[in-house]
Amino acid sequence: MPQKFIYFVIGIFLCINIHCKAQSSTPKEAWDTAQINHLITKADDVLDPDSAINLYIQASILSSHIKYADGAFNALMNRGLRYGAKEDFVKSRNSYFEALPWAKGSGKKDAAVWCYNNIGANYFSEGDYTLASQYYYKALNELKKLPPEPIRTAANVYTNLGIINIRLNQPKKGLEFLQQAENIARKGNFDQQLAIVLIDKGEYYTEIHRPDSAIKPFNELMDISKKMGRIDLEAQANCDLGNAFIEKEEYKKAESYLQKANALAEGKLNDVVISSSYSLGEVYYRTGRYKEAEAMLEFALKEATDHNMKDIYIDCYTKLGAVYRATGQYKKALNCMDSIVALKDRLTGIENAKAINQMEIKYQTAEKDRELARNDLLIAQQKSNIVRKNIWISVIAGGIFIVILIFIIIYRNVRHKERLQTEQIRSLTQENRISVLKALMEGEEKERGRIAGELHDGIGGMLSAAMMRFNAMHHENSEITKIPAYHDVMQLLDDMGDEIRKTAHNLMPEVLLKQPLPDALLAYCNTVQDGKKVKIDFQSYGDFDALAQDFKLNIYRIVQELLKNITKHAHATTVLVQLLMHEQSLTITVEDNGVGFDTLAVSTTQKKGIGLHNLQTRVRSLGGQFTLGSEPGKGTSVYIEFEVKQGNPIV
Repeated sequence: MPQKFIYFVIGIFLCINIHCKAQSSTPKEAWDTAQINHLITKADDVLDPDSAINLYIQASILSSHIKYADGAFNALMNRGLRYGAKEDFVKSRNSYFEALPWAKGSGKKDAAVWCYNNIGANYFSEGDYTLASQYYYKALNELKKLPPEPIRTAANVYTNLGIINIRLNQPKKGLEFLQQAENIARKGNFDQQLAIVLIDKGEYYTEIHRPDSAIKPFNELMDISKKMGRIDLEAQANCDLGNAFIEKEEYKKAESYLQKANALAEGKLNDVVISSSYSLGEVYYRTGRYKEAEAMLEFALKEATDHNMKDIYIDCYTKLGAVYRATGQYKKALNCMDSIVALKDRLTGIENAKAINQMEIKYQTAEKDRELARNDLLIAQQKSNIVRKNIWISVIAGGIFIVILIFIIIYRNVRHKERLQTEQIRSLTQENRISVLKALMEGEEKERGRIAGELHDGIGGMLSAAMMRFNAMHHENSEITKIPAYHDVMQLLDDMGDEIRKTAHNLMPEVLLKQPLPDALLAYCNTVQDGKKVKIDFQSYGDFDALAQDFKLNIYRIVQELLKNITKHAHATTVLVQLLMHEQSLTITVEDNGVGFDTLAVSTTQKKGIGLHNLQTRVRSLGGQFTLGSEPGKGTSVYIEFEVKQGNPIV
């Protein structure tokens, strides 16, 4: 199913459902909110995207001026959708990010879920599946904060998570998410969302060559389309059923469904027209109706070019090339292969090069035969001169080529040696710097261990002895227990013992040696929030067991330092700590809703920036990337990423 169709459907749904009723306190404010709602409704009805965007901008400015959260949120979200329809994904994404602060004050309980979900869809459209996955999971985290009731937003989020996991070669997990989306859609009677899930499931089964599994969801999609009176869904269902029957090699049924899809979509749904036309060309080709196949595929290619549907160009050119070869039109077939090479570098491999070469030989041979037939006498007269000239040209060209090749080889060898020397120097410098940083961290950990041991075994032992002595005094003289100061001292000694044990544990967390990394960090987060006015939401995804113990300790220290800074400086009430282990990447995200700060001012102030500098140094020494984002009054976000490929010392 074309991606544009999915986002078109989701976009229509959001535009219909995103408006909320405004509440006001004065007559003037009521007049302003009414004006804003009218602007947004007017913009929704405008077909020209630029005109609609201008109206949304006016509505967002007015809403911001009077602190009208619903108006600002609706205007910014719809503006983002219009930019997305224009494929201006940067401006679209910026609109969603601007909408996020207004989501909390909006009357829509799932406003933040919509923001994160649309940002993820935005990255998905650009092909950045890693960031798309990250924001889809943020949407899922926001969703879990809501009551467990079926809502349309939940169905959309689970659908997107299903699609992204299938794209990331995790079909089992992807199908589980799609099943959750289907369950929610059925429970809430959300036919629109159910239709999208059925399309995704059916097309996945078709793609993995299981057409019998695909036909059932496509038939149900057909029923839903007729129930809702939706021609677009009916056209899509017919197109998908046609493709499934192509897989089953039942070409008469496939042709019938595809022709109906084409008729329903003509003049209204370009994506379906192009897709069904291409599939009809496939049917005609497989049944030997080459003229019909040629006409249908050329039409599909022209429409795809007119509507900039690049994802179908190569399929059309490939199938047209096969049709041209079957009908002896070798020049056209060669042009198709050249177009494929220009569109995609992947066709420059050995097998493709052989195919192009064979096509060129056939074409040149046919041309040569015709030329020989027309000019047989002339060729006979000039044959000896041509042969002699070709020999001289070959000798001269070969000599020039050899000389040039020798110079190129010498030059490349010299440049290669220079690059090797430069890389070796850079590598040695980097290794030396990393060794120094690692030695400093190892020394720091050893010193922490020594201090922790002295606290626990030394001072802790002395405190235990003191408490034992006081207990002995109790047995020697029972009257002493009647003195209030005796109990105060005993309580003070007990509190001091607990504090020393906590300090020793923070300096050298033995729990990390006995539990997995996520469990150890969860225990630490619980300790930090215990008795304080901060709520810590700790999340972890993936398997961390393969990480080296020293690396786990460094991750523990990094999170420990970040939380210490938050509790000391941020005055935050909620904190998100997220660990994500995905394939060859480990990411750490720590966000708070505290007072924030000016990152430029901190980076130029040594006293305030030393903690952040130490964190960045630790991350760099482990080969990671450290990203910090903060503004006064808007909280702070830290994103850290490590590569964990095999052979890496942290694995």
